[in-house]
Amino acid sequence: MTLELEATADGRPRPNVAGDLADVLDAAPMFSRAVGGYDRFQVDTYVRWAEDELATADREREHLMTLHLRTQAELDEARQRLSHSAGGDELLQLSHRIGTMLAAAADQAEGIRAEARADRAATAAAARRALARAEHVLADAEATGRRLVDRATAAATGVTADAARALADADAVRSAARAEAAACRAELRLLAERAAADADAVRRRAGEDAAAALRQARQEVVGLLGTARDQRRRADDAAAAVRDRLDREAAGRRAGLLAEIAGLEQRRAALRAELPAPSVASPPPGGPAAALRRVAERVRGRRASLHAS
Repeated sequence: MTLELEATADGRPRPNVAGDLADVLDAAPMFSRAVGGYDRFQVDTYVRWAEDELATADREREHLMTLHLRTQAELDEARQRLSHSAGGDELLQLSHRIGTMLAAAADQAEGIRAEARADRAATAAAARRALARAEHVLADAEATGRRLVDRATAAATGVTADAARALADADAVRSAARAEAAACRAELRLLAERAAADADAVRRRAGEDAAAALRQARQEVVGLLGTARDQRRRADDAAAAVRDRLDREAAGRRAGLLAEIAGLEQRRAALRAELPAPSVASPPPGGPAAALRRVAERVRGRRASLHAS
């Protein structure tokens, strides 16, 4: 059984409440029977569809009425313009055409209203017939329900006796289960006490082991710190000795270089004293200045080597 909506010739949906029923408005609606009468969902679907059709007809009527009023307003406006216009003939013809259009629209609206009233009457008649059939089916269902209630009452009497016996058995089982549960609770309580005692012992042992490990770790850290301080002290002493040696070597080299520079200065002075004074003072390219530059370069090279060492 399908409950989908089909489309009518004008494009509007029509409910399919009983298989492939295509003429739902041409005859009384056909509903499938349920235990308590017709299928309530099918009846509600049909009534909802009928109400939707009536609402659609009302909307079309309101639309045509709005169109009619708008056309009437345009006609009144055209008549007003006609009374104040110079070209009376043309405007009269225009007014005649508008009146014709308005009459056609009114006729069409009246036809649609008549069709809507007919559809509403047919739908209401079908709904009344469906309601009558539903009431008849409801009466049958009430009679059937009374018979079923009588049968169920008789069956319930037997079931009540069986239930009483089952209740007695359940009480016996409950008593046995309570006794067993009490024994299990006592055993569980004893096991919980033992587990708590074991847990306390384990916690104490774990605390003692942790304290011993902490003390040992502290002692190892103190020893490592002392060893590191001794190694650092020895490294500082060795570095100080190296710095002192390098300072002494640098001082000796500096003194030697200063003595060498002083000797070169004396030699340059002696050479200048021996040379006659030239008419134009121009130092020779390979004279003492070049020697002094070479000495200065040697001094800078030795300083660089000292800094690198």
